[in-house]
Amino acid sequence: MNFRKAVFILVVFLILSGIHLFIFAQNISLKYQITDIKVKLSELNNRNRQLGSQAAKEEDLAFIEKTAKEKLGMAYPEKIIYIEINSKGISPKTK
Repeated sequence: MNFRKAVFILVVFLILSGIHLFIFAQNISLKYQITDIKVKLSELNNRNRQLGSQAAKEEDLAFIEKTAKEKLGMAYPEKIIYIEINSKGISPKTK
């Protein structure tokens, strides 16, 4: 009878040890996944800051004007003369 109790206790101990090792391995695996996710989050935050500063730069009117002049060859229009016709007659206007 004592032998059976000893075998039973040994089997229960082995099962509990196996469960403990499985949980421990899962815990380590989850910690690695958390670390990887934190690294990816940090990279995404850096990329977000870069894109935010790039967007701010590209929305800057001086940058848009410089790009339009240098890359697209655009220029401000010269003096425009147009004729306005109204009920009083014709009058030239400039812009």
